[in-house]
Amino acid sequence: MNKRNRLKTVRPQNEKAARSFRKKQNMRVELNKKWLPVVYVAMLGTCILLNVTNDSLNLANVMISACMFAITGAIFVYAYKHLKHIDQMGEDFHIAISYIKGDYAKEKKLLWELYRTETRYGIFNEEHLRNSYVDYIEEMKRLENDEEGKYSCDIEDFINYQLIDDAVEKGRLSLVPGAMTGLGILGTFIGLSIGLQAFNTGSAEEITNSIGPLMDGIKVAFHTSIYGMIFSLTFNLIFKSVLEQAYHKLDGFIFEFKRYVKPDAAYDNGNLELHFQKKQLEAMLATQKAIEEKLLPYLRAMGENIEDIRTLTRDQNDIFRGRINRPRAIGVNSGEDRS
Repeated sequence: MNKRNRLKTVRPQNEKAARSFRKKQNMRVELNKKWLPVVYVAMLGTCILLNVTNDSLNLANVMISACMFAITGAIFVYAYKHLKHIDQMGEDFHIAISYIKGDYAKEKKLLWELYRTETRYGIFNEEHLRNSYVDYIEEMKRLENDEEGKYSCDIEDFINYQLIDDAVEKGRLSLVPGAMTGLGILGTFIGLSIGLQAFNTGSAEEITNSIGPLMDGIKVAFHTSIYGMIFSLTFNLIFKSVLEQAYHKLDGFIFEFKRYVKPDAAYDNGNLELHFQKKQLEAMLATQKAIEEKLLPYLRAMGENIEDIRTLTRDQNDIFRGRINRPRAIGVNSGEDRS
């Protein structure tokens, strides 16, 4: 089965429970990102109400507000899709945790042998998570086939904060609050410039007649600033909230995976080091035993030869001492005979 087909692998058992869990999670997560369209519609309604209730409807002011809301709406649609993408990853983490705990309750042991098989490749539905998880499993298999077995990798090397950031294009979404504020400031300057352009400093009557257009421009300036600040604050709050939730769910998944499936690579490396030391000690003992087996006969023969040499030396000493003491004994006997 190739990688593309593996990614289509369905999730493990208890799919009905997983769907029920996903439905509850969708209801919970939607409470965060659904505020984007709510705030947008609220601000749009406020803008329409302010323009309709205005005594003098200025087409230029309406166009400025319409352009701002059109640009903001496009940005919010783009951001909403990516926030939904974050939610999918968070849901996958929660469901994966439920599968891991359920499998551990059945197996009563570490689940690596089960989760390294293709039956668990479908533990994630989100594309980025599936790809990274499959890459992790394949890398672990490659390292396990290494004859020396000196290296190992960790799930966090493949599924981490950076993966979430890349999947949701965090760099671009981080620019949205600034863009909202910039649009508000831009609308402010455009409104002021339109109002000042219509202001006439001629006669008193001309000044009086130009006050209305000036005030309309000032209204647009302040309104666009308010819209921009509200959009910026709302999006920043929702974006950070959803992103932190995804990080928290990732931490929970990593913890449970290391606890029930595959321990941390740091512990594995420590165990591998101890295993290597044990192998080295066994090799040293085996070498020592082989040397002893080969040299022992020679050592025994050498010991016997040394013992023979000792015995021979002892006998020679005894003989030498006997020869030295014999003349003394003869001399003593001669003296006795003379007397």
